Amino acid sequence: MRDFRKKIFNILAWWVSKRKLLRLMDTQDLDMILEIPNNFTGRGFYSRIHAEQDPFEIRELAKLVSSKNPKVIVEIGTYKGGTLFIWTRTNPLAELIVSIDLPGGQFGGGYDIQREKLYRLFSYDRPNLRMEFLRGNSHLIETVTKLKKILGDRLIDFLYIDADHTFDGVKTDFELYAPLVRKGGLIAFHDIYNMKPNHEVRLFWKKIKQNYHHREILGPATKTGTGVLFI
Repeated sequence: MRDFRKKIFNILAWWVSKRKLLRLMDTQDLDMILEIPNNFTGRGFYSRIHAEQDPFEIRELAKLVSSKNPKVIVEIGTYKGGTLFIWTRTNPLAELIVSIDLPGGQFGGGYDIQREKLYRLFSYDRPNLRMEFLRGNSHLIETVTKLKKILGDRLIDFLYIDADHTFDGVKTDFELYAPLVRKGGLIAFHDIYNMKPNHEVRLFWKKIKQNYHHREILGPATKTGTGVLFI
């Protein structure tokens, strides 16, 4: 009986959540799109979408990315799907978006597998957009191999790195995935000024930015910061 009730609850939770999200998604206005992750309240496994971002920084980054009309986007670190939602809704010409996320990751990684259909709903009106989800460690060669298989002969237009925040972790993500970004593409790092314990993106950013044309996006009272490399 308990399993039956859980099944019924999940069906109802999905129906309510889907209906609410679709209603919110009926917009092409950038500011309204950026507010949706904060305004959406679903049920059960689908209760929230959230982007842990400074409002000014994510707006400027979204504008920059969309100005490049990317067709292939790869995000390392999805958590509650907020930035994945933003990339999907602000880039109507995108043809492939790949999420790489580690279940149980130290820095907020992992989402219940049932949420995948919520994330797929982000592209409900984009028949030309394919979404792929790799639930695994981005540092493993097998994950890179899976991504290469998904990409085929494509290269990445926009790579967003927001997963393991240790120095070695972000360095590994960069070294493994930057070679898959096309010339003229973008690589963005979140938390380039975050001073929390074990958050060392700032140290890697300080080192790597010297080798590229780059931009730092900093909110008025930022405690995070976003760094963008122009490849």
